[in-house]
Amino acid sequence: MRTALTGFALGSGFQARTMARSVDTYFTLATVPMTTAVLLSMMLYSGRTDLASYAVVAPTLMALWTAALMFAGEMIAEDRENGRLELLVASPVSPTALVFGRLCGAMLVSLPAFGLAIATAGLLFGHWVTVHHPAVFVLSALATALATAATATALSALFIAAPGARIVQNTLSMPVFLLSGVVVPLAFLPLWAAAPGRLLYLSWGADLFRDSLAPGPVEHAAARLAAVLLLGALALAFGTHTMDRFLRRARAEGSLSRV
Repeated sequence: MRTALTGFALGSGFQARTMARSVDTYFTLATVPMTTAVLLSMMLYSGRTDLASYAVVAPTLMALWTAALMFAGEMIAEDRENGRLELLVASPVSPTALVFGRLCGAMLVSLPAFGLAIATAGLLFGHWVTVHHPAVFVLSALATALATAATATALSALFIAAPGARIVQNTLSMPVFLLSGVVVPLAFLPLWAAAPGRLLYLSWGADLFRDSLAPGPVEHAAARLAAVLLLGALALAFGTHTMDRFLRRARAEGSLSRV
């Protein structure tokens, strides 16, 4: 447990420092105002002012998932190219904890993303979002960020164990956005699309975010937060199992640098 916590702390600190110097971080954030403007203009000029807050939630979660995909796909490749991968694997801390910690550090991109979305909605459209349930909002943000990092850890482990799986990396954005109801809530989708969407943690997180911005009470908040964390924990368990199997095989075959 101690080595896992040490690995998590080292990974998150390293990634936070790396992101501050990375141009890719700012490219991810640069899409937030544009996405907010497009979605909000569609909702306001179609007369659906009641859905305006959705245009603030969606770009934030889209930036979060986009950053997760980017780092999950590129992190290990960069470590291998820079000669860090062997050192990380040989260290006494858990490699999975290091990866999870680094991806949690990457989730810091969600903080300025939400601020950019709010500022875009307010400055360009005069629609200032009010967080009516701050506690639910903060807990939803933390749970969703952790679940995103856990899911990205599972994807990273999969990309390591099966390098060919990276060809689907760029195709995972739009299907996840649609099936998780990030822009259009699952209640508005047909049953065949809404049912599998409930297996994605983002669907629960998106609903909680939207409810925290609405004046009405947030129903079953604790159970829904637990669903986000449970789905994230299942993804992290899968990632841990996959990465451990890969590392055992790589050590036995001496193939770490060739895979």
